[in-house]
Amino acid sequence: MAIKLIDNDSWPAVLKIQAQAYLSVEPESLTVLKSKWTRSPESCFVYQQGENILGYLLAHAWHSEAPPKLFQPLPNEIPGSILFLHDIAVAESALGKGVATAMYQHLQQHALLSAYQQIRLVALQNSAGFWRRLGFVIVDQKISNSYGKEAFLMQKMLC
Repeated sequence: MAIKLIDNDSWPAVLKIQAQAYLSVEPESLTVLKSKWTRSPESCFVYQQGENILGYLLAHAWHSEAPPKLFQPLPNEIPGSILFLHDIAVAESALGKGVATAMYQHLQQHALLSAYQQIRLVALQNSAGFWRRLGFVIVDQKISNSYGKEAFLMQKMLC
């Protein structure tokens, strides 16, 4: 098992996992997903076992307390001290095997080494409990309706 940076060959598996994982919101297009990757390729990776990709994580630098809207490519070159965890998803065959936790821990190590002040995310599909166990707290802030109902903005301070 290995956590590797996303490369061009990763995208078919990423799209397949995204389609399996997201039931309460429509999957994003390849163009939108790649905009996250090209913004911060060092914080976008896959969890691979042999030749099989079992999960992926997309995170990027962000400049605002409000999360980016779904379904829209990121604006170009806006740096920020926030690392926004845009997407983490695990293949159905790997659910419950620690894949998401391993990818998050890898991301947190990257965030600390890169001097980010915090990690933010939007918890979907009843995932807030998972993120709470990893030290995130809910932020009382309205977010875009594009995230769907029962979505919560969450953050973890790193400094």
